[in-house]
Amino acid sequence: MPEPRPVETDLGELVTEVVEPYRSGLAGRVAIEAHVPAGLPPLRIDRMLIGRALTNVIENALHAMPGGGTLTIEAALAPDRKAQLRVSDTGIGMDADALAKIFEPYFSTKAIGTGLGLTIAKRNVEASGGTISVASERGRGTSVTMALPLA
Repeated sequence: MPEPRPVETDLGELVTEVVEPYRSGLAGRVAIEAHVPAGLPPLRIDRMLIGRALTNVIENALHAMPGGGTLTIEAALAPDRKAQLRVSDTGIGMDADALAKIFEPYFSTKAIGTGLGLTIAKRNVEASGGTISVASERGRGTSVTMALPLA
């Protein structure tokens, strides 16, 4: 586990940095909608760790939409002095049994991968002083919500 190095971070810039490389490769297959309001206070996070967490969550969302769909990334100011970052997909979703195991190492609902993506995302978010949760419904999609500390 790398030692967290929190720095003041603009969430909009971080989201753009992580999301933009996906846009061209997914054009025509997955629509990407990113909504990060201007004027959101800066975060105090480890930029690299949260960037990796966001990448892992996006990769899982894309695997859940093999036939295409919509990936939505939304940010808002939460009342608990944190920023809330939600990544939602219109993919296959998960049942309650899978959802209960989602952060366990080596658990996966996919045929490929190590089953460590969300385990690493959780570790990275918590190392930066945040929390992560997942909501899902079979056939309707999944939402991953990260609450991240403000500067």
